[in-house]
Amino acid sequence: MVAITLLSPDTYNKLKVSNFSDSSSDAGTPHYSFDKGPFEIDYYDEDDDEVTYTGHSLLHNILLGLFYFVAMLAALYFFMVAVKFIESGFTVALGCDAKRAFTIADNPLAGLVLGLVSTALLHSSSTITSTTVALVATQGLTIRQGVFIVMGANIGTCVTCIVVAFGQIQTRSRFQRAMETATVHTMFNLWSVFVMFPLEVISHPLEKLSVMMSNAKTSSGSFASPVDAVVKPFANLLIRVDTQTILDITSGTKECTSEVSLLSGGAFEGTSLSDGQIGAIVVVIGFLMLAASLIWFIQMLAKVFLGPTKVLVSRMLAFNGYVNILAGASITFVVQSSTVVTCTFTPMAGLGVFTLEQVYPLILGTNLGTCGTALLASLVVGDKQAVAVALAHLWFNISGIILFYPIPFMRRPVLSWARSIAFFSASWAAVGVFFIFGTYLVLPGMLIGLEQLCTASKTGLKTLGYILSGGRHRWHILLEHKYADREERRRREETAMLSEL
Repeated sequence: MVAITLLSPDTYNKLKVSNFSDSSSDAGTPHYSFDKGPFEIDYYDEDDDEVTYTGHSLLHNILLGLFYFVAMLAALYFFMVAVKFIESGFTVALGCDAKRAFTIADNPLAGLVLGLVSTALLHSSSTITSTTVALVATQGLTIRQGVFIVMGANIGTCVTCIVVAFGQIQTRSRFQRAMETATVHTMFNLWSVFVMFPLEVISHPLEKLSVMMSNAKTSSGSFASPVDAVVKPFANLLIRVDTQTILDITSGTKECTSEVSLLSGGAFEGTSLSDGQIGAIVVVIGFLMLAASLIWFIQMLAKVFLGPTKVLVSRMLAFNGYVNILAGASITFVVQSSTVVTCTFTPMAGLGVFTLEQVYPLILGTNLGTCGTALLASLVVGDKQAVAVALAHLWFNISGIILFYPIPFMRRPVLSWARSIAFFSASWAAVGVFFIFGTYLVLPGMLIGLEQLCTASKTGLKTLGYILSGGRHRWHILLEHKYADREERRRREETAMLSEL
């Protein structure tokens, strides 16, 4: 990679000209005109970083390139550690509420919101999907509930990419390209949920197909994530989470009391601080480290991926979109962290290393690759219902790819919406902030409100109808009925308590 940056200007210009030739290549993936619009930008603008290697000897450039490459890997490492801190901090702070949170997933909308919000908080879809698989295996959740939770997890995992895109906000063109990559991930998952969620509510195709396939023989097995193997030793110095205790609390086999600790090691073990306080401190440390490592990573990435490198990588990715899907899935399966992979693609896209059309199939591949974690977790558990949930996650992502990739025209809503959001975010950064709050706060709140209106014996829906119709008399009758019901429940509870005594 370092040698690529040392190509002569003539070679670079030839590559650049050939890359933008109007003549079509048999190996190239066609870029359809209807995928582009008024928000299209030049992906190969010249960067000030090109002067880094000019006017120096070859040996100096090689050593400098190696230094930047190692510094980039170090920044990526601390970025992954920061994500681990955030995940562990929220897990410890909210671990005692895990059972209560998963018990609300008794209907599709609540399950979708639970998966979305919890994944956005933990910055790890693998954690949520693996926990869901384990809960289904222990009868803590049904397969149907698990399917909707993993749907929400697919949307929640995209928030980290958008945060990473803000690391290039100082340069408008880079920020726009990075936001395109970050939001295309969100748009794909949102559109997939828009289509598959009502179908799953009505006829349960994912559940039925997954249950049918899960009847095959399962075998135990595991695959150690190389990311965890590298990140955990450093992260455990600060905080180590007792995952088995959290799983026991979530499944209901253990009560969360003041004597129960969710820590199994780290710098905070044995201190007088509560788990909630420790979690909050670790989350703050994680976000501070995330911001610092992100700025560092982007700066080093800009030094490594200079003009010739950008063009060569772009030409490699222009071979075939389906190959890119396979590449994205393979990388994510090996790393076992879609967050790390997509958060690496985002700043690379900001630097113009590849276009939106090239990164789109890579993002689809990461969605497939992240299903491997849940599948492996289900195989370790060895329960057919757990395998069914993991397969439903896989088939949900496959269905989304079938809907929004093979037919070029069907890519339009995903790509055009991503371009529009990126364009307006680059023009006014607050749009990106509003998009984050709208998708991960306002939308879940609206869904929960809708769910409340349509449940609880239709009380909320009746209340809304009475208010709109101005039925004051009916409203008072409703209040009297609710008061009578509440008194009846109170009497039954008192009777039950007296009988126990």
